[in-house]
Formats: sequence, structure tokens, C-alpha cells
Amino acid sequence: MTRNYSDKAYETLRDRIINGGLRPSAPLDIHRIASEFEMSITPVRDAIKRLEADGLVEVIPRSGTFVRHFTMQDLIKGYELVEALDGMAGYLLAERVAAGDVDGQELEALLTPLVDRMEENLDRDQARIWAELDGQFHQIIFDMSENGLISSSYYSVRDQMKSVLSFVSPIHVDRANSVREHRLIIAAIAAGDSEKARKLCQDHRHLVREILKKLLLQM
Repeated sequence: MTRNYSDKAYETLRDRIINGGLRPSAPLDIHRIASEFEMSITPVRDAIKRLEADGLVEVIPRSGTFVRHFTMQDLIKGYELVEALDGMAGYLLAERVAAGDVDGQELEALLTPLVDRMEENLDRDQARIWAELDGQFHQIIFDMSENGLISSSYYSVRDQMKSVLSFVSPIHVDRANSVREHRLIIAAIAAGDSEKARKLCQDHRHLVREILKKLLLQM
């Protein structure tokens, strides 16, 4: 039963942190959270430990527990990792296509409608919808690469940066050009061209990292 309560506390707090319900540097009072969730402090403490391991929470001695604050430098470093992971995921999935483990045409049919919808949502006021579709696109590539370590590493970094990324992406991204890049990625992976897929995926993320660097210089 304690584990069920711990999971509930973990999932609720994690969702609030990732989606901005709990802002960076917000204090986390275990007793107050336990009261709100109508549970003892033990499962809440367990949940906090898991969130700390995820990199979403930081415990500062003699000060308390807080939602982790990510700087722009943290974001750039995180995107350096995402760039490498994305390239490898694209490479591995293209290899699976080349080996006949994944049907290239079926993969193309799965990914293309997402990009079509992205193209239909290029306006600034549709940026959130565009970003959700972009996330689904990359999630499919990671999941179908069938490398759990790469996927889990990506999801961990993505979750850590999500609230900060909402400030940068997709508002500052050339979304029309990004759509073209997504179509090129689909073509390379569906053709089983692993090296081309790796380069396209990495270059796609590299552009965002360069945007982050420019924003950092303006701060």
C-alpha cells in the first residue's frame, strides 16, 4: 500500500514539475504535501527521493527541498546530450529498417501524418500543438530504436528540461524549416540509410542548441 501511495505522490509531483505547476526553485514541504495528498509523510519522502534521482528536485542541507532550477547553461549541456542521443536513435532505427526488422513504408506511414499536422500548425498561436506533435515524432523514433538505455536517457533529460524548453521552443524555432527537416529524417530512416539518418537527426537538434546559445548571450 505504501508503494501505491509513493507512486501516486511521485507521479503527481513529477507531472506538476514537468508541466510548470511547480515552478523552478519552488519549495517542497513534505508535511504540507502529505496533508494535501491525504497520506503519511513516508510515501511522500520516498517520492521526493525518486524525483531527486531523476534530477527534478534538489535537497539543500539546512535549507530544504526545492524544485530544481535549470539555467540556460544547463539547458545547453542537456541539448548536447539530446543531440547525440537523437542521432544514435535515428541511426539504430535506420539499421533496423535495413535489416528488415522494421518495414520502411509502414514507418513512413506512421511518421508522415504527424509531420503533416505539424505543417498545419505553423502559426505562433499553435506553437504548443506543434511542439506536442514534434515530441510524438521523436518519441516514436526513440521507442522503435529498441535501445532502452538510449530511450531512458533521452526521456530523463527531456523531462528535466521541459519546463525551460517551453520558453525556448518552439517559439524561437523556424518551424517551417523544421518540418522540412522532419521529412528528410523520415526519408533517410525509411530508406535504411543509417549514417544519413544519424547526421540529419543530429543537425536537427544542433540548430536548436545554437538558438539556445544565442539566447544565452542576450541575457
